[in-house]
Amino acid sequence: MRINLGEFLHYGLYFAGARLLGRRKPLVGGINITSYCNLQCAHCVYAAQPIAREHLTRAQIQAMMDGFRRQGVRVLFLQGGEPTLWHDGDYRFNDLVREAKQQFSRVACVTNAILPIDNPCDLVWISVDGSPEVHDRVRGAGAYAKMARNVAESPNPNLYANITLSKLNVDDLEACIEHIVRDMPRFKAISVNFEIPYPGVEAHTLDYPQRVQAVERIIALRQKGYPIMNSAVALRLMLKPNWNTTHWLISLAHPNGMVVEGCGARNLDPKICEYCGYGVMAEVQAIWRGNPRAITEAFRLFSVING
Repeated sequence: MRINLGEFLHYGLYFAGARLLGRRKPLVGGINITSYCNLQCAHCVYAAQPIAREHLTRAQIQAMMDGFRRQGVRVLFLQGGEPTLWHDGDYRFNDLVREAKQQFSRVACVTNAILPIDNPCDLVWISVDGSPEVHDRVRGAGAYAKMARNVAESPNPNLYANITLSKLNVDDLEACIEHIVRDMPRFKAISVNFEIPYPGVEAHTLDYPQRVQAVERIIALRQKGYPIMNSAVALRLMLKPNWNTTHWLISLAHPNGMVVEGCGARNLDPKICEYCGYGVMAEVQAIWRGNPRAITEAFRLFSVING
């Protein structure tokens, strides 16, 4: 992977403006384009709560993208629910991705890979929550086999595994990583997040002593050469409550049309943010704090973001 010099300059100027001039603009934009899904995952707030199922309209999404561009956002994440289910009449997810790619430097999506991965996203993050038995226990019978098949058959070259650790799968961490490497060699790398205690799924969130143990295991796997993207600096940053202090770095739009800083969880209950487990945000936060090792690791992170 290599980083585009122009994009690196953009990020450098962004952080300089934020640190030295106090500019508070989002670096990354995300849109939860739908609350529909084709799974009922044990750890998912959409499955746990009676949330209205709805798609944003094409016009709503375009208005959100326009707003992001005015703010200087260059990286756009399309999320759900399951984003590949989204449509507005005959205008479908892949059409939306192609249009978004004309407006942003990079467009990414997060999917459960139950449907074929035929979209043209620059990055496709695929949720993997354990070895086959554990993944199916979290996501439903047969989910792992469908995902592995669709990963193998995907024409998209930019596939990344995304693990969310919780009490449901933390004991399976090493087996999960082994299966990813063995069963799905198409993945370029693996990222790890921690379950956030959204209403209805709080019981699955690891407490901080459990998170400490998990972080050391992740770092040990990384040191053994497994393709884990998370840096040790950022992983250890997530070991204290309320580590995430720069919500404005990310702007997120929800299916009800609301746009918030960060994920917006603190608007529901500030205590949710005490257990933030968003790994990419930890990487950015470590850079923001000026950690030299984190800045070095940023070259690797931004090279992934920029293909």
